[in-house]
Amino acid sequence: MGDPLLHARGLVRTYHGGVRASAALRDVSIEVAAGDWVAVTGPSGSGKSTLLHLLGGLDRPDRGEVWLAGQRLDTRSESGRALLRRRHVGFVFQFLNLVPTMTAAGNVELPLLLQGTGRREARRRALEALDELDVGEAADAAPAELSGGQQQRVALARAVVHRPDVLLADEPTGALDSTAAENVLDLLRRRHLAGQSIVLVTHDHRVASAADRVLTMLDGQVVDERDLTGPPGRAALRNLIDLEG
Repeated sequence: MGDPLLHARGLVRTYHGGVRASAALRDVSIEVAAGDWVAVTGPSGSGKSTLLHLLGGLDRPDRGEVWLAGQRLDTRSESGRALLRRRHVGFVFQFLNLVPTMTAAGNVELPLLLQGTGRREARRRALEALDELDVGEAADAAPAELSGGQQQRVALARAVVHRPDVLLADEPTGALDSTAAENVLDLLRRRHLAGQSIVLVTHDHRVASAADRVLTMLDGQVVDERDLTGPPGRAALRNLIDLEG
């Protein structure tokens, strides 16, 4: 069996500011194989987003290692991490980060253009991705002209248009109503069935229950890990959701 697609060992990250230092991650390790869907849950401030940023090379740990597609990520320069991320990672940010002065299609084209794809081919693939996510009619609209659900679909199209090995999603349904959130979750299920590896940060147990594994974080540590692929796993989590409801 080969190395996992994405794995991190002994991650420690401390932020310095104010009166005292704040430990965001304390010796966190994670492995993501090709085709895995891992959900990361936990209360605000537990280190979920920090973990996602380290896995995608947006930040570097104080200690520990991050490996992506067989290459060490955390020891690279900022430009080196950006290059590796551009090849292998798609990001869906909590606040979307769509470029307001570009159309929906222009936003989705951007990762392809940064990779050196020709403009005509980039436009073709952008329109194809928007159509796949049922938002093709909004290709020429600016982000401000779209609903929250449409904006989230555009952000998802931008994240997957360059066919990344792994999709990192930070609360992709957090700002949506229940109908829009279920639509985005359906889209993620379709990508996963097509072989997409996903690491998803969420507060919502219902979203987490769609994953293969659920990691629960507290105070910068992984305090629980559950495999939902076996017979008791998903049913047990759904029972927990029902009880909480």
